[in-house]
Amino acid sequence: MIRKLISLSFAALIVASCSNSGQKENSSKADGTSGAIKVEFAALTENPGEYIGKVISVEGKVVHVCMHSGKKLFITGKDPDIRLYIQAGEEMPKFPTELLGSEVEVQGILTKLESGAEQPGKEGMHSAEGEIMASANTDSCPTEKALAGQAVLSDLMMVYNKHMVIN
Repeated sequence: MIRKLISLSFAALIVASCSNSGQKENSSKADGTSGAIKVEFAALTENPGEYIGKVISVEGKVVHVCMHSGKKLFITGKDPDIRLYIQAGEEMPKFPTELLGSEVEVQGILTKLESGAEQPGKEGMHSAEGEIMASANTDSCPTEKALAGQAVLSDLMMVYNKHMVIN
């Protein structure tokens, strides 16, 4: 009788330990630290609406780091004329200027820009040295103008939570 009780206890212990490991995996995905959807840049440009509101991870080449605020970054895929606007949140540090020209993987939440929200190109022109230049018509930098003129991704922004340099 005692042998059966010990055997049942041992079996219950094994089953309980197996179910706990699955719960740990689910909780790490639920807190947002993992579980980002890896999206190819081309797939993002083909169907951007599919990814709005989701945590995604996308790779691209950094073509612009805002010298004024340090909180804006623009990446491109294979087509250098299509840019994705990356915005660092209030709690996030500035993007290092050394990222310019690097291949990076950026993770964050893709959002649709609201008409009243801060959009690229609304703060006035800034020079490569980061100096604000007075402008009567608040022109934006060339990268921000190019973003506004592109057919896709112009009304989207990724609120970033981490990045990794690939090369």
